[in-house]
Amino acid sequence: MKRWYFTLLCLPLLYACGKPAADDYFPLDKGLRWEYQVTITQPHRAESKTLTIENVATESVQDTPTTVRRTSDGTDYYIARTEDGLYRIAKRTIVELVPQRDATPRMVLPATVRQAIGKTWSNPSMPYLIERVFEGNDEITAGSLRFPMTYTLTSVNETVSVPAGTFTQCVLVEGQTELSLYADVRKGHSLVPITTREWYAPGVGLVKLVRDEPLDTDIYKGGTMTLELMQFTD
Repeated sequence: MKRWYFTLLCLPLLYACGKPAADDYFPLDKGLRWEYQVTITQPHRAESKTLTIENVATESVQDTPTTVRRTSDGTDYYIARTEDGLYRIAKRTIVELVPQRDATPRMVLPATVRQAIGKTWSNPSMPYLIERVFEGNDEITAGSLRFPMTYTLTSVNETVSVPAGTFTQCVLVEGQTELSLYADVRKGHSLVPITTREWYAPGVGLVKLVRDEPLDTDIYKGGTMTLELMQFTD
């Protein structure tokens, strides 16, 4: 069985220490820390884990200033601010000595988010939940399947309740795509709708994420992943 894992594009800038600005929807002040509860629900099982993210340093990647965001699994994400938005430009896993630059910068949020309703962009993605029912090395478990996902900033006035509290004036970013997959011998190839919804609160950042990869066949199982903020430390 494939071991599930989670990567924030995203998941997804101020360089001084201190309390983040009230209108910053993705604060990168050094020392900020987020603790999330991540729940996976699939037709054949359910599990949960705690994920933490912390802004640990500022660092230049090929002469581009970035903030380094470190997850509890030891992965570093390098985020840069440009005139038109926030971008992830590099990533370093726990087994890598230096960050690996993304082939194309991945937008996290556009600039001036409250004026960007309706804006769309595209980032590469991959299945996070679809897994083979029986042991075997295929394109899903090997993590080699990539596809573009289209994101749209659809709302700037969401109210979201999570364990950390209730947040108002959140922006909502929705992503969607379709994955063509050989489901089983009866259905043949199927189009699997994959969607992501991300809520960002002012002065806090990401407070909730829901990823849906609905699939239930004899060969593959999909599911839903929900990430909710438990604690934010500034």
